[in-house]
Amino acid sequence: MNLRTKVSVVILVSATAAGSAFPALSGASPVDDKRRQAAQLQSQIESNEERTEAVAEKLKGARIRMTIAEEGINEAQRRTDAAEAEHRRIRSILSRRAAQIYRGAGSSSPLQQMDVKSLGELTTRSKYAAAAADRDDVLIAQLQKSKEALAVRKSELEVQRAAANAEADTATSARSELDKANRESRALLSQVNGEIADIIRQQVAQREAELAAAARRQAASPTRPSGGGGRTPIPPNFPNVPAPNAGAQAAVDFAKAQVGKAWRFATSGPNTFDCSGLTGAAWKQGGVSLTYYSGAQYQQTTRIGAGDLQPGDLIFYGPGGSNHVEIYIGNGAVVSASSLATGVKLSSVRYGSAIGYGRVHG
Repeated sequence: MNLRTKVSVVILVSATAAGSAFPALSGASPVDDKRRQAAQLQSQIESNEERTEAVAEKLKGARIRMTIAEEGINEAQRRTDAAEAEHRRIRSILSRRAAQIYRGAGSSSPLQQMDVKSLGELTTRSKYAAAAADRDDVLIAQLQKSKEALAVRKSELEVQRAAANAEADTATSARSELDKANRESRALLSQVNGEIADIIRQQVAQREAELAAAARRQAASPTRPSGGGGRTPIPPNFPNVPAPNAGAQAAVDFAKAQVGKAWRFATSGPNTFDCSGLTGAAWKQGGVSLTYYSGAQYQQTTRIGAGDLQPGDLIFYGPGGSNHVEIYIGNGAVVSASSLATGVKLSSVRYGSAIGYGRVHG
């Protein structure tokens, strides 16, 4: 497969933050398929960009070789022109000398024509004239050889220039093909991202509707617990474990202070909370802004192991952390806004069902 064919089939693109900021709310789903497609597109476009860079370097090399050949051709032409000028000058001298000799041959007195005062001077002049003629003949021969060598060199440089020019044309064409493929890929990327965003919005809206309906049903149930906020407060029994930094300590202290308050869907205080509303409000006290959605908070934190948990870390449940989030306060305990029945409570980490653990970076 040639370069043009290889480039023409590359139309895949990368996933962007809009497509990966929120995980799917269920296991296998249309958004997962789209993300797999986006991952394939990312791999292809990165490979394409590497080839584009390589082709650009080849183009630069070809242009440099063209410039060198052009300079060599220009220099050869300059030297050829100089040799031609010198050749004409010597020919002109010889022509004038021949004319003087021709005119002197018709004179009644060659000595008078040559304007010599003695036979000895005439003999000397004749020797110098013969030596000059020999020298001119040698110079003309050398000039002729130089012209021939310059012609050969110029011809070689023209071949080199033509080869470099052809290489540059090939590289330019390949780069154009790659640029076109990348433009098409990015257009497809925009389409895929739009589809991912639509699916995510639909799933979030569905999830919110389900939670709201569940809250309404529980609120209308005659068997719901009584007391402030529709539940019985749970006496706190907090572990005394220092947080690793001031931000985490502020988040933990805030979360502890909310135990006993009511759960309410899509609230983040001051009197009621849902799970992500609690963790988001807690870390706001620690100087970090987190999206009030557990799936988003999963993406906004760094994955750690269960054995690495420190006060202030977040614990997630459900695919991509989309079902629930709690804040860890040490010694295997969390503060959690789990449901209308229990409100904001102190409980233990459910290691067996947690999907992941995240560290917030302030």
